[in-house]
Amino acid sequence: MAREMSRRKFLVSASVGLAGMMLASCAPQPAPTAVEPVGTPQPTPVEQVGTPQPVPTQPQRVTFTMYGHPGMIEEMVPLFNETHPDVEVVFERSEGAGYWEKLSAAVAAGTAWDCFRIETLQAVTWGPAGTLADIRPFLDADTTYPADLYLPGILDTYTVEGSIYGLPTWCLTMWLYYNKKMFDEAGIEYPTPETTWEQYVEMGKALTKRDAEGRVIQYGTNGWDWWTMPVAQVVWSNGGCFFYNEDLTRVCVDDPKTVEALQDIADLILVHKTNPNPAVPSPAPVGLLSDNVATEANGDWLPWDNREVFMEKYDYLDATLCPTRKGKRVNIYWPDGFGINSASKVKEGAYKWMSWFAASPEATAIQCKVVFPVTMRAYEDRSIAEKWLQPPRPRGMIDLAMEHKKDARFWRVEGHIPDINNAYYGEISRLWTGEATAEEVARTIAELANKAMQTPIQ
Repeated sequence: MAREMSRRKFLVSASVGLAGMMLASCAPQPAPTAVEPVGTPQPTPVEQVGTPQPVPTQPQRVTFTMYGHPGMIEEMVPLFNETHPDVEVVFERSEGAGYWEKLSAAVAAGTAWDCFRIETLQAVTWGPAGTLADIRPFLDADTTYPADLYLPGILDTYTVEGSIYGLPTWCLTMWLYYNKKMFDEAGIEYPTPETTWEQYVEMGKALTKRDAEGRVIQYGTNGWDWWTMPVAQVVWSNGGCFFYNEDLTRVCVDDPKTVEALQDIADLILVHKTNPNPAVPSPAPVGLLSDNVATEANGDWLPWDNREVFMEKYDYLDATLCPTRKGKRVNIYWPDGFGINSASKVKEGAYKWMSWFAASPEATAIQCKVVFPVTMRAYEDRSIAEKWLQPPRPRGMIDLAMEHKKDARFWRVEGHIPDINNAYYGEISRLWTGEATAEEVARTIAELANKAMQTPIQ
């Protein structure tokens, strides 16, 4: 399935990198390396009589790295630099695999970038450990992109005890993609925003095809597996708990509604056999873009990150909202963002870069062709919305984006999240392989996670 990288591998890498980040935050930082002046050397000033002339200043040079979404950031950095003469962003692309190890090593060596891509996990763990700068003072003083521009509640996802350790710059969201050709051939109506989970299961069964030997050659469903985004989408829509209760004080994945939703996902894999088993890798690519899947739960970034292939198949690939659960739906919004190195000497310039990236209409017009925006006006101002709601986004996504936002819920975590992730990923595969029921797996996850939450965060 097409994704930037496995979320499981990504979070495990992040947890491994955390120890190095924390140790580095306590170590003395080396003196900043002198930077060559940027731009054309100024001529030697000539003594003049009268009004003193302003002294030319050099722009703050902000180093920045991130992974993912090729082509997007390479377009945005030059635009920012052209319109902000007081700041120069110097971008270095990093690969997703090994990103956190690379970042941890750079921080430990005192050579880390001034600004870099982070997730909520890093905000609530690396921030209090001293690796990330608190951006609240900059945000409070910001009259260009003030806090009330952002989606209500999204800044809370990066906040710990009043400090904001990074800025959400985009949201990752879940959609149900589908192949219209396969539906037409089977004589089945396309899924709609009103499609229930039960109806979706029947669609998946009818759209799954097997060869003469019983091997699946076309899956009716795909993408419903251990990755936390699609699981949270189903659990929350069912009224369940994933991972935490409302005030993030307890892990409650053993809630009956959570167990019900987890079992329904497992049944797609083990009972109905409409969904590839994530614990049994396929020898050949399986996915929407491989034309062997009828429906697929995947992120909003899928079309852009695969834009050449997606545009080739644009006439028969579409998207709609994920299925409802008992008539209800909660759409997960996963806030990714940028953080500022606490050792940076150009924090003001780094903040200008990240706030422009997150909130300016010019940046939204570019980056939100890939991912979903974090400001209200990007949805409410039609002149802005029409710039990012365009192909390769499928027609259904363009038409339903505003309705999708109405049911948004942000992914929030607290400081024990590395241990909770370890408990979840360590147990959930037992469900997909049929070694344990959803109730057994959920109970074990809750026990391990709540035990971890009783340990003070170092």
